[in-house]
Amino acid sequence: MNKHSYSTIMLKHVAYKTYFDVTESDFESVFLNFNKLLERKGVIAKSPLHFAVTQVDLHKNSNIEVFIAVNKPFESCEELQYRTYFYINNLLQGRISSNNFVKDEIELLNEMQTFAKENNLTFISPYYHIFKTNYKNEKAWVEVKAKVYENE
Repeated sequence: MNKHSYSTIMLKHVAYKTYFDVTESDFESVFLNFNKLLERKGVIAKSPLHFAVTQVDLHKNSNIEVFIAVNKPFESCEELQYRTYFYINNLLQGRISSNNFVKDEIELLNEMQTFAKENNLTFISPYYHIFKTNYKNEKAWVEVKAKVYENE
């Protein structure tokens, strides 16, 4: 986890969709569906894929907002929405780079919670997950970010 500075998410021409009642086993199909919607709209991804889990119910079903920067604006429709910009700053950031995503995500979120508590910070956003790769697409990782408020 980066304990020395805040991070930012800044995107232009953003395609997004909210998926409801997603189970853990549905994640792959959600991302595949989102990519198909981009293709149907005739837009090309210009950033890594981002998603935020915005709600989890008692049955562990989630609402997930998936979003990505694309090459051009398009008209929103019921299936896929568009916004000109997405900007959020003052984000704590950590990274998951192992193949044991669930275990490492829990550890990272606990580390972020502990750091926030020790530094009098309050989380005021969902956790944003960003799929990243190196330039040769040989190595992949997930960045996890969440906006914090500095309490006085």
